[in-house]
Amino acid sequence: MIYAVLKTMGLRLWRDKGALVLAFILPGFIFAIFAAIFSTASGGALDLRVAFGTIGDDPAVTDLAETLREDAAFDILENESWSGGDIKEQVMLGQADVGVLLSSQASALPQITIVEDPSRKVAATVVKGQIRQTLSDKSGASQDIFTTISALPETSNSEGPTDKSVTYYIGATTILFLMFAAMQGASISIDERRSGISERLMVGPKGALAMLTGKFLFLTMIGALQAIVIIAVANLFFGVQISPFIGGLIIASIGTAMLASGLALFIAALCASQTQMHTVSTFIVLLFSAVGGSMVPRFMMPDWLQSVGIATPNYWVIEGYYGLLAREKTVLSLWPVWSVIFVSAFMLLGFAAILAHKLMRV
Repeated sequence: MIYAVLKTMGLRLWRDKGALVLAFILPGFIFAIFAAIFSTASGGALDLRVAFGTIGDDPAVTDLAETLREDAAFDILENESWSGGDIKEQVMLGQADVGVLLSSQASALPQITIVEDPSRKVAATVVKGQIRQTLSDKSGASQDIFTTISALPETSNSEGPTDKSVTYYIGATTILFLMFAAMQGASISIDERRSGISERLMVGPKGALAMLTGKFLFLTMIGALQAIVIIAVANLFFGVQISPFIGGLIIASIGTAMLASGLALFIAALCASQTQMHTVSTFIVLLFSAVGGSMVPRFMMPDWLQSVGIATPNYWVIEGYYGLLAREKTVLSLWPVWSVIFVSAFMLLGFAAILAHKLMRV
């Protein structure tokens, strides 16, 4: 009996070539992604983008600025016209991971202002340590000449604590959870296709689109409600202020649910079995979440991996939620983010319908 069970399960896996390949590729591939991330982070070689500026032409300021340009272990973003406010804006908008502003003071060393994003405190700490090491190597200076300020606007509502670093994880968690949930809901399409139900339901060229649109709307409604639950928990238990951003949060939640649903239906249309769907969906969700910033903040990744992450749903969803709640951007100013999210959702739904229609006619 034991041998028969083992043989049956082995043959089932062997015949499902897609599931077989992905079952053995997935572990090594995910390991490679996390190894690339954490080997970079643990080695202190973060590919940080630092918005850099100086105030005044004091020799101490000029000398330190030149030293940092030559010896810094981070990428310096610099513009002669930048003021302190411009550097702060660069960090607030996510164009730079940290800001560094050098200015004159009474002592022999310049004042160094570190502009940080609360969701990237580690990046600010790393830059501060690197500058401190540069100062020590150059002049043996050990006194603390750093001032740290936040790049994000102060909350206009003082009721309750507001830790803006928590807001990063609202988008990161929402898209991760909604993708997993939508994948599970969309997998029913495979059973319908294998049993012939889908073929009977599609009575015209638009049948596949109509059938998948119904599933798309249902998954979107469920996903939006799940996103609202996450936002409510953030507000009730972590003091994240949401009342000024209700409209934007509704748009973000619906868009995230639509994107997760469209992706799930597209993946389901590609898969030939439940086993394959489970493996592929797990692979896709883990890959997108790792590269897109849901599991590890993107600034901790190698530069090439940060570039790849822009192509993931996680990146855009995080930008939407974080832009609203932490950067306090308006809904209209985030139109590029909404455009990517909603257009991608409808495109994925369209591709899923095309695939489903062709598979039913094979």
